[in-house]
Amino acid sequence: MSKALASYYTTLSDMPDVEFKVEILEDGPVKKVSVDGKIYEVDYNVGGDLIHSIIMNHRSHGVQITGLGNSVYEVKNKGDYFQVKVIDELTKMRLSRTQSSVIGRQVISAQMPGVILKVYVKPGDMVKAGDPLSVLVAMKMENEIRSPIDGEVKEVYVSNGDKVAVGDKMLVVE
Repeated sequence: MSKALASYYTTLSDMPDVEFKVEILEDGPVKKVSVDGKIYEVDYNVGGDLIHSIIMNHRSHGVQITGLGNSVYEVKNKGDYFQVKVIDELTKMRLSRTQSSVIGRQVISAQMPGVILKVYVKPGDMVKAGDPLSVLVAMKMENEIRSPIDGEVKEVYVSNGDKVAVGDKMLVVE
């Protein structure tokens, strides 16, 4: 296999524990791309208004891609909707260093836009790492937000029924 010109790591919002490694193997009119070791030849053009024409395996796809900020993209293809987070190798390395030992004040932010279905805690509550703090509904799926550390809930910025955007502060645990 060729040496990668660039490597990226992607996760889907509805499968945050599954990571895909995407490598650009060849650049040019037709790109050679590896996704978790499977190689694809991809041709694409930006058509305007965020529509990308992507040809893969001799099939054309009109894909709408919108940047939501913080390396998160909304991807729409033939009625399917995905929220994709894309990071490069350097960012992945930095994140792995900071996430390996989570200590101190933790500000929990929304990783996707949605509606708060339920808040289980209030300021002053003691929680353990992994305890549920709230439920965020996004794309018709309930996502349980859990405490990253043992500690005390210091702030709660959301209530049942609140709408949140990517990056909005929801809770603080210390």
